[in-house]
Amino acid sequence: MNIQRAPGASRRLVLLIVLLVLLPVLFLSAYQIGTYSSSEQLIRDVYQRQLDVILYSLNQYAWDVSAHWAAALRLSLDENSRAPEAGMRAFLERNSAVESVVIADSAGGRLVLVSRDTAASGRALQESLAVHLRSERGRLDQLLRYRSLEYRKLEPFVLPSPVGGNVRIALIFANDSSAGLPEFAGLVFLEDEFIAKMLAGRLADAAGQEFVLAVFRKGQESPATASGPLRQDAILQRRDLWLFPDHEVVIASRGATLDELVHTRLMRNIALVGVLNVLMLAGVALIYRNVRAQVELARAKSTFVSNVSHELRTPLALIRMYAETLEMGRLTSEEKKQEYYCTILRETERLTHLVNNLLNFSRMEAGRKPYDLSPGSLSDVVRDVVATYTPHLAYQGCSPIVEFAQDDLRTVLDREAVGEALLNLLDNAAKYSGRNKYLRVTTGREVGGVYVQVEDHGIGIPPQYHAKVFEAFFRVPSGFVHDTKGSGLGLSLVKHIMDAHGGHITLTSVPEQGTTVRLIFPPVI
Repeated sequence: MNIQRAPGASRRLVLLIVLLVLLPVLFLSAYQIGTYSSSEQLIRDVYQRQLDVILYSLNQYAWDVSAHWAAALRLSLDENSRAPEAGMRAFLERNSAVESVVIADSAGGRLVLVSRDTAASGRALQESLAVHLRSERGRLDQLLRYRSLEYRKLEPFVLPSPVGGNVRIALIFANDSSAGLPEFAGLVFLEDEFIAKMLAGRLADAAGQEFVLAVFRKGQESPATASGPLRQDAILQRRDLWLFPDHEVVIASRGATLDELVHTRLMRNIALVGVLNVLMLAGVALIYRNVRAQVELARAKSTFVSNVSHELRTPLALIRMYAETLEMGRLTSEEKKQEYYCTILRETERLTHLVNNLLNFSRMEAGRKPYDLSPGSLSDVVRDVVATYTPHLAYQGCSPIVEFAQDDLRTVLDREAVGEALLNLLDNAAKYSGRNKYLRVTTGREVGGVYVQVEDHGIGIPPQYHAKVFEAFFRVPSGFVHDTKGSGLGLSLVKHIMDAHGGHITLTSVPEQGTTVRLIFPPVI
């Protein structure tokens, strides 16, 4: 009953594995592919936010630099409140990127400029600043309101540049009038120098290996500065520079557009899901294979127990029946008594052989089977086994043909173990001979070894089972082999013994034509 339910149980278990493990992964894969467009848009949004953060950090860096200058100027003016021009010159000496420093009142009536330029250019800059401050009274009033709220804001003013000259930027902030200074102070510097000196290094640090960052003057195709070679078609994002309204900072990819980056990333995710599916399929296949192997092993063990029980029951019943008959004295013929004695002896040998197989298999499985290997004659072992087993073979209708090699076949062997292996081959040959009771045993020498060979003209073994017949408990599942009782241990014991001797087995078998098994041992060196 258990044997019949085993295949169904295996299929149910595999189906359960598929439902619990494989289907969720396949559903996730289908969902991932089905949401391709939304995932692509989500990844694009993530990229956009990352780019915005990078561009924001550059603007913030430029603003922090100017705010640091403003704080330093304010401190220098506070330290030299009675001689502000001295404080302004001290500040210029410490900050070479700043071209000029200015202080002014809200009405623009008082304006002091300290510059690195010549007197002529300094006067022109001073006049330009005075005009701007008077025309931008609203922005200056806003700075005063911020100061009343304890917030010192910087306000950029773009000054007219001379023909062919760099554009100047004036950063004005509300000063602390309680120190006796004018209400406003400011820094004047050149755009190009600030970008080259202060932003170029920052661009390279922020760009990394994946992006290119650059600063452009609006309307121009070539950048004022860039962290590397830049292609117009690779630009991903643009943002205005806070300090320089006529400039913008752009970010571009080094080798691909934003769409290509998004597509590559999405394809990578899908590929990872695909790899996961393959691994899960391989895992399910491995589990199925192991489960099927365990089910087959359980089936083989169940068959083994049934066959061994039959193998034990039959000789025991004969021994008991014949022994009781002899004990009761029902036989008067000495010839008949001798026949009964021979039957009891033969069945006893059969039981001994079966029990030895079971014990040897148990020891081999546990790794406790000892082998007493020593140089000896393979021919002597074969001769002894055939002589001992011939009566049993004759009872089964086999008369073995024995052909020994002329020379002595020396090898390293365990006589008892090799005898056990040969006995199993002889038993199989007789058991599965069918109607043609042909049995031939030969010994000989071949390249790299000596051998003993057992040949029969029996039912043979189908090719697909040639390798499996050496596995424990395996028996060919159809035909005469399956109908003949056996333990399924004989050939597995033979293989274990040959492995222990460093030898190997060759099997040649054709269904309905017979089987030839050769045991090859390494020669004595």
